Amino acid sequence: MVSVIIPVYNTEPYLDECFCSVANQSYRDLQIIIINDGATDGSDAICRKWEKEDARIRYIKKKNEGQGAARNLGIQMAEGEYIMFVDSDDYLDSGLVEQARRRMAEQNADICVFPNRYVGSMEKEWPLEYKTREAASMKDGGEPLGRLVPLLCNKMFSAKLVKSSGVRMQNCMCEDLMFNTQMYVRAARICYLDEPFYNYRYQREGNLSTEYSRYYEVEESVEELLENLEQDGYLESYRMQMYEVSFNIFKDILFRLSKREDLKIPVRVKAQYPVFFNAYKNCLNKWFSSWLDIGLQDKTYLLAGSYNLRVILHAMLLNEDRVKEDYGSSSMISMMSYPVGKEAIASPTGLRNVYRERCVVQDMNKTFYKKKDAGEIDYIVIDLLEEINDLVQLDDGCYITDSAFLQELRWDHLKQYRRIPFLCEERRVLFIRYLKDFAKKVRNLHFSSMIIVKNFLCERYAVYYDTYETYGHTDRIRKINRELEWCYEKLSEYLPDAVVTDTSGFQHLVFTHGEFPFGCEPFYYNQGYYQKMAIMISRSVHDKGLAVQTGEREKLEHV
Repeated sequence: MVSVIIPVYNTEPYLDECFCSVANQSYRDLQIIIINDGATDGSDAICRKWEKEDARIRYIKKKNEGQGAARNLGIQMAEGEYIMFVDSDDYLDSGLVEQARRRMAEQNADICVFPNRYVGSMEKEWPLEYKTREAASMKDGGEPLGRLVPLLCNKMFSAKLVKSSGVRMQNCMCEDLMFNTQMYVRAARICYLDEPFYNYRYQREGNLSTEYSRYYEVEESVEELLENLEQDGYLESYRMQMYEVSFNIFKDILFRLSKREDLKIPVRVKAQYPVFFNAYKNCLNKWFSSWLDIGLQDKTYLLAGSYNLRVILHAMLLNEDRVKEDYGSSSMISMMSYPVGKEAIASPTGLRNVYRERCVVQDMNKTFYKKKDAGEIDYIVIDLLEEINDLVQLDDGCYITDSAFLQELRWDHLKQYRRIPFLCEERRVLFIRYLKDFAKKVRNLHFSSMIIVKNFLCERYAVYYDTYETYGHTDRIRKINRELEWCYEKLSEYLPDAVVTDTSGFQHLVFTHGEFPFGCEPFYYNQGYYQKMAIMISRSVHDKGLAVQTGEREKLEHV
């Protein structure tokens, strides 16, 4: 039997559709628990009608205490082997319960996660980014926890797991996040479905996604969650994953406040952005500063390198606007060579977006080469993936990067110019020549520090995180990666004070996501990689600072 728990509060227009979708599941052995949490509209009459029509329904009417209290009562009443939660304004596809129950039984899992489909004001399928073919064990690195989807209603739970945990739901913002996290750390195995069976009514007026005044509760909820996990002995084991969970929920709220015009958040709430930002940053500092440099959230950045680096920095920062300058899709050689003559090339037009156009213009105009001072920049962050592109030599000492953005222009007249491929001795000579210029410029501009992120080409691609395919041209990929390693070694040699970050500890995530929006390519990664590399930057800066402090202390002690 599967127990389906449906809290109801003032959702009269949606109840028939919701109850009908549950009652008409292809799996019939259901206990349908409807909890009327003090609704003041016509919900009671509809609930009583359905109670009379379907003997599987148990209906309780109670005073209003909040959705968490209603779900807790439902859990107490649940008699099934499995438990599902359905919001009363949502509805299910007919095969959901049967498919989820079968998957859990086949893979001996405690939780089954499935994608959802947004309906109502936004019609969109929302696939799972993280999923595995076989049930994932939390003991193998805890990756499912770091990739946690906060929603409660896109999961089926083992009733034994839920009831034995003793965890009760709270009546607060993020109650889904708090409950799910505590179930995940206790689960032995988590499995996945790959079809959007759950229809989620997003942004309905009156649901928690539009309760903007309750955003103030988010920090309190995360604090309480972390305290509970520490008390129960789980926090140390899943420290990195809990940073991901905490960071992502904080960033989601900040992104809503600063970027989501469609949400129509009141001006008075938006004006509190600095208050929210500092509160969230202080929370992260309190719990994670022993191994991460949370102070990076207050710094400003210049990015030089690939699209991957842009995504990684965005995954590192609560406020993405801290990236003040972005020299994307430009190689070291091109960035430091002489500007393009006006007669050599026309202004770029027809690129897919403004960002791509800006990158191409900066590469042509050598904007970094012309830079006179550090300005408001604290850190330069660089990777070398753009080195793998051909150089187009326009003149002696004048090169541009034949990047994907430049190729998008389809300028036939560029074919007349000489090209220099990555895997040749001439490129090595040019790289060292312009690397020296780059290192000198970095020192002269007096940036606070430099961070080197060692991104390479991927040999594998996947849709599932436990099933991989290998690219057919892996020999060439490996040759390119060996040459990139040489470039990174030289970069570190000429800039010995730079912080260097690599994939130590998460090499299993070095693959291209097969459903990446820009295509399956060896130079793109998956979201799990981006998040882990963002954390590794913060860890590397923290460890470098510790090493410096320790060295200075040892010098003083020696004196």
